[in-house]
Amino acid sequence: MALSPYRAKFERQGVELTRRYLIRGIADKDETIDAQAWLAEQDRMNLRKEKWRYWWMLGFTIIAAVTGSIAASPIIKDWFR
Repeated sequence: MALSPYRAKFERQGVELTRRYLIRGIADKDETIDAQAWLAEQDRMNLRKEKWRYWWMLGFTIIAAVTGSIAASPIIKDWFR
């Protein structure tokens, strides 16, 4: 896929402003198509970041739960005596 001539403009504006301009219809046909493609690309990139963030947080949570259980095991053993 060739790079859009409007890509630098979209990058400067950011996602929200580009989305607002697209909703208002303040663009010609080619720019509208490029804006939709760019926004879809940005959404995929954000989704990928969120997915990685979720898995990292899940991993750290599991590690914290395991280490907490190991640290609490002597105290729990004393309770059952």
